[in-house]
Amino acid sequence: MEDNSDRYVLVLEDRSETKSPTDPGRLFVISGQDEKGKIKTVEPTEENRAAFLVFKKNDGLLKNFMTNLRRQFNDPKRFGLYKVLTNSFEEGVASLHAMLQNRESPENKAQLQAARVSFEDDLPAQKLSAIDPEKVDWKELERLGVSREKLKAGGNLDRLLNWQKTGLVSLAVPFGDTTIYTEARLALRTGADGRLSLNIHTLRREPQLDFPYMGHTFSPEEKEQLLTQGNLGKTVELSPKKGEPFRAYVSVDRLTNELVSLRVDRVQIPNEIKGVQLSEEQHRALAEGRPVRVEGMLSRHGKPFDATLQVNAEKRGIEFIFKDSLSNKERLKSSAREAPAVRQAENKPQKRGIGR
Repeated sequence: MEDNSDRYVLVLEDRSETKSPTDPGRLFVISGQDEKGKIKTVEPTEENRAAFLVFKKNDGLLKNFMTNLRRQFNDPKRFGLYKVLTNSFEEGVASLHAMLQNRESPENKAQLQAARVSFEDDLPAQKLSAIDPEKVDWKELERLGVSREKLKAGGNLDRLLNWQKTGLVSLAVPFGDTTIYTEARLALRTGADGRLSLNIHTLRREPQLDFPYMGHTFSPEEKEQLLTQGNLGKTVELSPKKGEPFRAYVSVDRLTNELVSLRVDRVQIPNEIKGVQLSEEQHRALAEGRPVRVEGMLSRHGKPFDATLQVNAEKRGIEFIFKDSLSNKERLKSSAREAPAVRQAENKPQKRGIGR
């Protein structure tokens, strides 16, 4: 018997005639495209099933349609695109319609995100080009006690030039007649003016959980979750001072104790990880930010292993958590014991040069 568990149709939600942004739109199924590339659709009824265009995972057919789909429907205020499995089509469409009627509920948001097809899917990978070293203000770094050679010796130069955060590096920050010694992670970002700017992520003794984070106040349970696991374990709505509110995962940077967020719509949960096909429940749990135990995965060398998977905002994707990993709270205690000795060693009086 043919396995249809990986076959799906694309359901288009048209909200162009709705009165409210949260109202559900009309649903149609993609049925093909004409000779001019215009996408054709039909009503999502059993009578039209023979006309549905059926896609299969990894068959490349979707790539042929994405250019025209983007051109005609890439307006998130008016259109949405969702995958529905063919072997449970009627139930899938009914479930999709029900979720769209209450799209703002946290559970429905997570499930809709898991089923949504981004109009950027199947574009050729747009890998960011490495930063031209000549465009980096090395003198600014040297004023902080960080040289290009020091970064290279510590394995941090390539990371910095590839838009990643470095590991912890020691800084010597001039402050009036004194110098403050600390540790931080560094990253280069492009500012509004198009110029490179240096982001300094300083080391904190512990996460700042007693203050609102982008408009969200952590409950006692959420604080405990972040302190013990490092990940919030769910998605929350954040409201930055500039910009629209968005739903996000929240984690603790385990090197600096800084809180980090990652927009839900920036994460695509794969259906298969390390050779294991995720169940619908596992996929949904990961999309909602919950930890998921997965067994029988295969390493790049073909060795089987088990791990707990969870979205980590700082790592910008799914992390693998093993049994022997230190809990976040244990790591915080260890850091607190070591930090005073480091600060004491760094705060010894320094000899000043002539003219300083």
